[in-house]
Amino acid sequence: MGGFFLDGQGWGFGGGVDTEVLNPWNVIGRYGWVGGTGTATYVDPRGGVVSVILTQVELGGADSAGVLESFWTAAAS
Repeated sequence: MGGFFLDGQGWGFGGGVDTEVLNPWNVIGRYGWVGGTGTATYVDPRGGVVSVILTQVELGGADSAGVLESFWTAAAS
């Protein structure tokens, strides 16, 4: 599915929805939100998984997303 402005995600109801598997943590239909202050929550309705991470790591650049990417990968496994 193409035409979205974000890699592998569409947006609705104020959050993101995975529409393509581009990373190990992407699950088609997973939806949620990522905040710039190190918080994220996602729901995978098919897998019955709810993941929430609350950190004190502000997302200041590409290198700062590592903690979130590690968490999402573990939650998708």
